[in-house]
Amino acid sequence: MAFEIGTASDYRDLLDRFHAFLTTHPNLVAAGQQWQALHWTTDAATKELILKAPGLAGAEEIYCGIRAYENATAGYYMWDLNGFIGFNPANDFYTQPGAISGWLPMMSLWNTAIPYWFVANGRRAVVVAKISTVYQAAHLGFVLPYATPGQYPYPLLVGGSMTGQRGRNYSVTSPNHRHFVDPGEDGQNNANTACMLRGPSGAWLPFQNLAYSSSEYRYDGPRPVWPTNYTYLGNLREAPDGTYVLSPIVLTQNNSGTDHDLFGELEGVYHVSGFNNAAENLITVGGVDHLVVQNVYRTSVRDYWALRLE
Repeated sequence: MAFEIGTASDYRDLLDRFHAFLTTHPNLVAAGQQWQALHWTTDAATKELILKAPGLAGAEEIYCGIRAYENATAGYYMWDLNGFIGFNPANDFYTQPGAISGWLPMMSLWNTAIPYWFVANGRRAVVVAKISTVYQAAHLGFVLPYATPGQYPYPLLVGGSMTGQRGRNYSVTSPNHRHFVDPGEDGQNNANTACMLRGPSGAWLPFQNLAYSSSEYRYDGPRPVWPTNYTYLGNLREAPDGTYVLSPIVLTQNNSGTDHDLFGELEGVYHVSGFNNAAENLITVGGVDHLVVQNVYRTSVRDYWALRLE
């Protein structure tokens, strides 16, 4: 596994650095886990990057992509995030094989300096970027499925921080503007959210903890992300010895009151209490640092998660 901490000059430079990190970082290369850039274009208006990850043993083909673009007049600078099942050079970014259709998970960035944290192995990559006082995040790659490869061969999660349906500026305050670890949307059972998983059947499945409302109420929908869908997290604090408990982020499905599916959990991404905690703190577990991240602009006790820097 590999991680990198730095500061990009703007949202375009951030993609340049992420491209270089995934394809050339010494730790990834040494492990045979460097990603391959299948499509990399850059011009004055856009940058497009389509990648193939090799898995941990070089035997997998995991396809995902990022498209960077801007509308300076409207004041937004975006990364569109997508996942695929293959690559066709004749197709554009949005029509690659198996692509998410409709609103995509996105990151809302800006055109000036961006502190960032990158983490990756051969299966997945995570980005955290600081924009002013808020944090944007993205996930591209496989989750750890609760199934065999034969049962669930392509557990691809594309996660972002918004879908743009309530505005695209990084300063938007809306239930639509939430990280993939605790996603929200414009309505109950919305087809597209900032947390999209390719399910065992091959269909893209949206996950949602909140529906749109001015009060940002919790919504126990058909596909919640556990444990962040529960309000009791606001009562959690550190353990008696002062350490923080890291809980896995699990993708679930409620079929009925007694019938539930568990698809899998995110690798190296955990819920952590925000009690006496703050963004960019480091929590050491098993000798490994974990970066504390707040959910965009939110700073209540329940709105934090941790990223393993390894």
